[in-house]
Order: sequence, then structure tokens, then C-alpha cells
Amino acid sequence: MKNKKYSGFIGIAGEYFVAAEISKRGGIATITSKNTPDIDILASSADGKKTVSIQVKTGRLTTGGFIVGKEEMRLFGPNIFYVFVLLKEGAEIGYWIIPQPIVAQTTESDYQNWIKGRGDKSKKAPRTLRWTHLQSEDYKKKYYNNWSILGLW
Repeated sequence: MKNKKYSGFIGIAGEYFVAAEISKRGGIATITSKNTPDIDILASSADGKKTVSIQVKTGRLTTGGFIVGKEEMRLFGPNIFYVFVLLKEGAEIGYWIIPQPIVAQTTESDYQNWIKGRGDKSKKAPRTLRWTHLQSEDYKKKYYNNWSILGLW
């Protein structure tokens, strides 16, 4: 059931699904308050020795991809991850767990290729991680449901 009035619920649902996946694997996951920039979930190993920050992007495969920002992404470091969540009615939930530097590099490269020769108005377009990347064999092998990449267990 689609209801534009409650479209924000999809994003919140994705955060809870990600937190649940981390918890069921033995990690600790805390969803941040909604005014925390760039971090939706703080997660750690059960012993607290490793902590990661996670930005969750949730979608339904109805667009070309996931918007990750309007400006060039800053590279934060090895403990920052994006989790892209596919919530499609009647299908299994899909997760791609990708280090933030990979997301930054991919989206900026795509944006720079797209923007060539376009006018100034187009330069306000957001950076997007396209579905074609997520559906590629390379991304599926490296990142699809690869929770171990977080290094928490």
C-alpha cells in the first residue's frame, strides 16, 4: 500500500530492519535521533572493541537509484558504511552493505560523467548510487547481504 503522506516511514522501516539484522548476528545497534547528520545507526561488536557508523538508504526499486547527497561526499574513513535496503512488496528484503569511500567514489564518478556538457541548473542534481551498480555481479558478490564487512563479529 502506497501513501505519499507516510513515505518517510519507508526510511524508518529500513533503519529498523538494518538494526535487527545487526542484532540477530550478535552486534549492538542503536538508531540515532533524526537530527543526527550522516549517521542513522551506531553499531558495535558485543565486546565494544569495534564501532561503525551506518547511513541507511531505503527504496522500492521505483527510481533510478538511491540519492546519497547534493554535494560531493567527504571521505570519512574505514568505519563508515552505507546500507542500501530494498523493500519490495512480496519479495525478500535486500541489503547491500558498502564502505562509505566506495559509495563516495562511485557516486562522484557517475555524477561527473553525467554532468559533462550540461547547464548550470543540472549541476544542482543530487549524487545517486544507481540500481545498475547494485544489481551488477561485482556488487552482488562483494556487498549483497555481506554483513561481515562491518567487522563486528
